[in-house]
Amino acid sequence: MGGDFSKKVTTDKITELLDGFFDAGYGSLVVGLKDSFKDEIGKIEEAEDRELMIIPMFAIIRAVMASFGDTPQVQNIIGKFQHDIFGKYFKEKERIEQFGEIFWQRCDEYSKVLNPENKDLAIQIGQIFCTHFFNKEEDGNHLGIMMVIGGSFLSTTIEAKKFLDEISSKYEIV
Repeated sequence: MGGDFSKKVTTDKITELLDGFFDAGYGSLVVGLKDSFKDEIGKIEEAEDRELMIIPMFAIIRAVMASFGDTPQVQNIIGKFQHDIFGKYFKEKERIEQFGEIFWQRCDEYSKVLNPENKDLAIQIGQIFCTHFFNKEEDGNHLGIMMVIGGSFLSTTIEAKKFLDEISSKYEIV
């Protein structure tokens, strides 16, 4: 963190920018799956849509944690990011709570395959996703979807981390 610290950026501004990252990642994921796998997935129902939302949310949260570590700023960014996304996509308190519960369960599940030595990370992320998206144990029938989801997770994580590292090298985060 060797930036010109006369320039400052707030955690709220970072969160606002990450909200845009989420919207782009989520939007492209939905469009990509509908266009490329319409026969395989059919109409995306609400429960399936929630599974799709989790992928870019988790990727961005992982990037925030990797970029800033365990700091009060991270807690502010993640808390506000979660609040913004939940509030934008779910209007009723009950739906927000339901999604929050599912989201953190999935984060725990996805976190189990995250380690630097894992050469099959993309496929494992995709496999976990497909198990929940199709509501049955994934047996390899959805390999294309698994690769798209895993690739999207990795791409979003990498791009968000690059973005955050760039910000932290040029600005003091307040």
